Amino acid sequence: MNLTIDIIIPTFSRPQFIGPLARSLEKFLKDGDTIFVVWQGAHKPEIQSTARLRFIHSAPPNLPKARNKGIAEGTGAIALFLDDDIEAFDENLLEIHRKIHEDACIGAVAGFIDDPLFTRQGESCSRYDETTGEIIQNFSLLESRDTISVMGAHMSFKRAALASIGGFDENFKKNALWEEIDCAFRMRKSGWRIRYCPEAKVRHLRAQSGGCRSKSAIGYMYHQFANTAYFAARHAPRAYYRSWFRFWKYRLEFLSRRRVLGLRHDPRLVGAGILGAIRGIVRYLTRNKIGIKP
Repeated sequence: MNLTIDIIIPTFSRPQFIGPLARSLEKFLKDGDTIFVVWQGAHKPEIQSTARLRFIHSAPPNLPKARNKGIAEGTGAIALFLDDDIEAFDENLLEIHRKIHEDACIGAVAGFIDDPLFTRQGESCSRYDETTGEIIQNFSLLESRDTISVMGAHMSFKRAALASIGGFDENFKKNALWEEIDCAFRMRKSGWRIRYCPEAKVRHLRAQSGGCRSKSAIGYMYHQFANTAYFAARHAPRAYYRSWFRFWKYRLEFLSRRRVLGLRHDPRLVGAGILGAIRGIVRYLTRNKIGIKP
C-alpha cells in the first residue's frame, strides 16, 4: 500500500528551528512525500523552498488554522504534524507511521515524545476524567496501545479521517489549548481508532520562546480559560456541569495564587480567568459551525 505523507510543521516566531528540522526530515522522504512549513507572524524561516519543501503563510496566527491550511495544500494520504521545536532523529519515523495507517480502522497515531514532563511509566498515555475535565497525558510509554487523544508535537492522521470530522476547530485561539484533544475526541466519536506508537520517536526541545507561549501571564490565563470553557461547552456531559465548574474554579484559585497588594490571589489573573471562561462559552454559542462536526 503506497501511503504518501504530508509533513506539516506550523511555526510561529521560531525561524531558527526550521532549517535544521526540515533538512533532517528531507532525508526521510519517499516519492510523493512533501514537507509543508506553515509560518505565522512576521518571521519567515530563512531556508529556500524546494519541490518537496514548501512554505505557506497563515495569518493571523492561529494553530488550528495553520494545521488546516497545511492539510488543504497537501494531497498525501497521511498528514503528520510536528512541532517546530522537535528533533526527528529516527530515519524510520515516516515508515512507522505509514505502516500503522495501513489499518483501515485507525484514524490517528500518537507518536512517542521524549519530553522532560513525561515519565516512561504508567498505565495509559492519556487519562481523562469526564466528571471534571482533567486530562493527564504521557506519550513516552514503552508499549503500544489504543489511546483516547494525541499531542500536537507528534501526531499523524489519515486525510480521510480528518475530512470526516471537518478538520481542526479554529475556535481554539492563541495558546490553542485543547485543540488536538478536541480533534481526537471528535474522531473517536466518528468511529475511528487512535493508536499510540512508541517506535515512532521524536525529542521535544521545549523552546523557551515563540510558539503558543504568551509574554503575558494575564493573556495566557485568559485564553487558557476561554479555550477550556469552549471545550467544556462541546464535550462536558450535562450531568457533570457542576463538578466541572468546581474543578476549574479550584484550578483558577491555584493558578492565581500570588500575593498582590496583600491579597492571596492576583485579582488580574482571577479576572482574566473569569472573563476568558465567559468568552469561551459565548464563542461556543456563536461559533461558525460550517465544516466542524461534533
